[in-house]
Amino acid sequence: MVRMAPSAAASTFLLFIAGLFVSTASAAAAPYDPPTVPELMDRFGLPRALLPDTARRYLLHDDGSFQLFLDDGCVVEAGGYRVGYDVELSGAVAPRRVMGIEGVRVRVLFAWVPVTAVEVGGGEVTVSLGPLKKSFPAVGFKSSPRCIAGAATPATTDS
Repeated sequence: MVRMAPSAAASTFLLFIAGLFVSTASAAAAPYDPPTVPELMDRFGLPRALLPDTARRYLLHDDGSFQLFLDDGCVVEAGGYRVGYDVELSGAVAPRRVMGIEGVRVRVLFAWVPVTAVEVGGGEVTVSLGPLKKSFPAVGFKSSPRCIAGAATPATTDS
């Protein structure tokens, strides 16, 4: 066992504590870089094409509830349907599904019908419109749709 003089031991201990403090402070000061919306979709096993490319910011809570913000309201063409997105979307996300969706509507005949849930499994994406469900091949959801310029969002149109 090596013996150090009391002052040398105290100096070594102080340097050790100072080193811990500096490494902890520098780790705490590192900027937080949250995943992008597409990266978050990947983490939950959801196709990126469920959202338009204007979806850039979100709040995700520990219980899975979320708020998602688009640059502006948006209407897209997807699978022969018009889908409208409000500026703010909300709901709850879990692996391979989104429930309690608010802020997304699909045009069916002459009315905008709210999309309430989306589930991914078995090579299909199943969209719920209240009690009704419609499944689509997942291969059709490769890339985020672009908003249609000049199209009125459902919130600004009459049913």
